[in-house]
Amino acid sequence: MFDKELRKTIGSRTKIRRKELNLTQEYLAEKLDVNKSTIQRYESGTIDNTKKLVVEGLANALHVSQEWLTGKTDDLTTEVSSKIHIEVLDALESTKSVYPASADEIGKEFAQTLLLLFLKEYEEFNKSLDSAYKHYHQNQNYGEIAEQIGFTSADELSQVMFSREITHTANTLSELAALIEDYPKDHESALLRLKRLLEFYT
Repeated sequence: MFDKELRKTIGSRTKIRRKELNLTQEYLAEKLDVNKSTIQRYESGTIDNTKKLVVEGLANALHVSQEWLTGKTDDLTTEVSSKIHIEVLDALESTKSVYPASADEIGKEFAQTLLLLFLKEYEEFNKSLDSAYKHYHQNQNYGEIAEQIGFTSADELSQVMFSREITHTANTLSELAALIEDYPKDHESALLRLKRLLEFYT
């Protein structure tokens, strides 16, 4: 009886969490290296879903604790709350499988430096975005200042300041696009310029 109840708990919580994240049964099947019908039966509790490897696999794929999945706690403590968050984590994991690039030494260094710069710029973008939301998003406290410096409204000033806060990322991506276009023409020069760009983050 206990085993049936545990199967039911694991199955229902798996289904609830999967739907909450807009994930498909095919996605879980791929993560656990089983077929879709196995996931269907895990969710319905018609086959044993209580084995350690199954519980671990489901918990990892759904970004929940094994304790929550098995009903030992109702506290669903997780930072992952959306499908896009999972897709980002999956993409980061997938990146590891193609790192470093299969190229000559200059090519590998260029690709690695490019990845590092992307990551550094993403970090800076997040900081700027946090600051922009904190100070300028829907902020109505700039009415008098906006008027004094020639803006038609506080909203217009807020939008301009918000844009300025995050524009550095657009500029960096434009520079990177130019470097990638130039790389086939002169590998060493493009790598040197890329390294110089990276110096701004250290």
